[in-house]
Amino acid sequence: MAEEGLIKKAGARYMITSEGFDTALKVAELEGKARHMWVNHEELVKIRFEWMRISLMRLTELFCKEFGDELISIVLYGSAAKGSFQLGRSDIDLFYVVEDGSKNVWQHEESVFKDFQSTWEYKACDYWLRAQGFYGYPEATTASLQKSYAKTFQPVYLDMLSHRAVLYDAEGFFQSLIKKLEEALKALGTIRIEHSDGTYLWFLKPDIAPRELIEIRLG
Repeated sequence: MAEEGLIKKAGARYMITSEGFDTALKVAELEGKARHMWVNHEELVKIRFEWMRISLMRLTELFCKEFGDELISIVLYGSAAKGSFQLGRSDIDLFYVVEDGSKNVWQHEESVFKDFQSTWEYKACDYWLRAQGFYGYPEATTASLQKSYAKTFQPVYLDMLSHRAVLYDAEGFFQSLIKKLEEALKALGTIRIEHSDGTYLWFLKPDIAPRELIEIRLG
């Protein structure tokens, strides 16, 4: 392995090299595609970092096992989906939808992340990132809604229009919501203005009349 540049001597021990870590991730990703059948691999490739793709495959698996049939969708959004993710500065933003009446959602989520931190995917990525001088595996910021509330327009959906990776989506629920939102915004004549620094703003209805209410139905 040393001759192939996959590991190198580090004192009395050997240490994996960048090439070795990348090779291990490629093998793991190929194996993961066969094992994690419920993960949307077409969406997963939108994620820039291979280590993130590998670890999020396992995280999605743990969500599915913990929530079972109550889990509807898991969506990655924010900088990790946009490609502007910065190691040591950015969080991993996750949004998920569960069935109406789901109980103890926060406890289930806590169990998912506790199990996640004991997986080899998390430990390997955390170790490697620390070895590169970062703070380890990034923090994950989550938000969740029950299905009926998810059908109500949420401002955060605007951030997901252009940049998202739908990691799991039972019966295409979330993708259907986004399609309906796109149609509703088109009917309103919505305009999105992006500034040179990457910030942006929305004019939901440019010709809105005084005191007029805007209603967007997704359900």
